[in-house]
Amino acid sequence: MGTSKGYIAPTTIPWSQAKRAVTGYINNGDDDSRAKAASKFAAAMNHDIASSSAFSQAVGNVLSFSQSVSRGGFSNALRDFGRDDLIGKSSEEIYQSLIHEFTNNGSTTEDYLAAEAISLALQELDIHDMEKVNEVSSDVLLKEMIIEYTKLSFAFRYEEKISMKRTPAETKNLIVKMNKYISNKLHTELDLSSLKYVDFNKMNSSEIVTTALKDAYHMFELYYGEA
Repeated sequence: MGTSKGYIAPTTIPWSQAKRAVTGYINNGDDDSRAKAASKFAAAMNHDIASSSAFSQAVGNVLSFSQSVSRGGFSNALRDFGRDDLIGKSSEEIYQSLIHEFTNNGSTTEDYLAAEAISLALQELDIHDMEKVNEVSSDVLLKEMIIEYTKLSFAFRYEEKISMKRTPAETKNLIVKMNKYISNKLHTELDLSSLKYVDFNKMNSSEIVTTALKDAYHMFELYYGEA
């Protein structure tokens, strides 16, 4: 997805720094400017971590549902989440219904980003049936959803800005390069293995996700610090 037309970034210091760093990336397009843009963007996102609460809540529900499937089977998991009505429905209907429920039907921008991130992560992990969501460990699933959310969040905020100074092909190339950088860095450096056996119950799952998301942003901030 691209940016929201007319999106106006906050004017706080972290977001102003991110804007300048992204401008540098647009102008130069090299590895150094890309890393700096990612660093400042991550710092701004971390500063406003509360704005990602919809993502944390939705992902927490996915992880809680996955563990519920492992504990008592798919039908019992649906019952645990109050979705007895989905028992016996097609895999596609169950998949879409649960994603929509976990993300409030995409009613806000952040809900929509969460829905897209979850769907893309499940596709990346070759999970097309919620009955099989528990076949991937919680830490791997969480990392993939964080990666997709981070990529989508950057594109949402800056694709329009990039396109104002670059051709469509150049814009796509800059976004793709940033996506690869985000994906490679988090796949390599973000260690969530300690969460493999954590109990993602409905009461604390969103807090655990928020902590992991902050850890992910910190990976980028470490690259430049205050530079």
